[in-house]
Amino acid sequence: MLFAAATQLSAVSEIYSGSPVRKKDKVQADLKLFHPRITPEFLSSFKPTQLDFDMGWVIIDESTRKFPDRITADDLRKSDPARASTEVKRPRITNRGEFLWAEGANDLATSKNSEGLAFVMANDMDRAREIFEELRQSEPQFFPGRFNLGRVYLYFKQHREAIAEFEKCTQLVPQYSKNYYYLGKSYELAARRDAADYNFLRAYKYDIYSLDALVALGDSLLEQKRTVEALNAFKHCLKQDSGFNDALIGMGKVAYTMKKHYDATLWFRTVDTKKSYKKELHFYYGESAFFSQDYQTAARQYEAMLNFPQDAIYSKVSLLRMRKRLEQTKRLLNQTVDQ
Repeated sequence: MLFAAATQLSAVSEIYSGSPVRKKDKVQADLKLFHPRITPEFLSSFKPTQLDFDMGWVIIDESTRKFPDRITADDLRKSDPARASTEVKRPRITNRGEFLWAEGANDLATSKNSEGLAFVMANDMDRAREIFEELRQSEPQFFPGRFNLGRVYLYFKQHREAIAEFEKCTQLVPQYSKNYYYLGKSYELAARRDAADYNFLRAYKYDIYSLDALVALGDSLLEQKRTVEALNAFKHCLKQDSGFNDALIGMGKVAYTMKKHYDATLWFRTVDTKKSYKKELHFYYGESAFFSQDYQTAARQYEAMLNFPQDAIYSKVSLLRMRKRLEQTKRLLNQTVDQ
């Protein structure tokens, strides 16, 4: 009996994968997270300590200070400095548009990686997938190729394949935070929320500037109706960067979820659309303005949202419903003007 109880306590978390069959979600055992309470103290505990910096477990580009986009091979690979002079010069690895480019080395793996990325830039993702799969076959330890293949799999919503690639990336370069961020996105696509949240937290642990990971965590918590904890995650982002657009949108979404529609419009109004931002802003801003009876703003936001028909928000709200909502808003606006 005691053995059975112990086995039950140590079992991995179970969630629904979207089908009637219940499946086990295997989460790594080093933290054993199961729906932890996301408090400000808990989030602060995930920040790297001085030991993390001393041991080289955190990748920081001091030249950019926030949101680094350049990393080097020396950053990514733990090598013995005494042997560095005798080793073949490795390529410099650069993060551009969330894909990894290898530069400065004339070898087949680097050339193949660049070829695959050329097709990504040409929006020929089918051919890019073929090339990165060929690269994986010939150079299974080439980190940028495995990472890029995972990104392409995510584009095609092949979550099982993406999970396999990013899990391999965490083994090849365990200190690179984006591995965990996209691993979290892959688990999220597979409706495995425990594993997704866990990896978003890992991404944050490995990079104190990884506010995208905290926003993803907040969005995930909001989907699970864990509103207060989502609020804590977004507040934690704004404490580090008070003008971070996606966190401001997150705060507005929390207010919208709590049916505080006017408060939500105040948050959405602070978003600087001249900078990068999530296009879902226009839907939630439109809905909040609609319920606040600000039909002019609502119509303007719905029209803006319809300019992005490929946005992920349309997996929750149909394009037809968005158009009908705009028509309804315009009718109410005309009635208001007539009165």
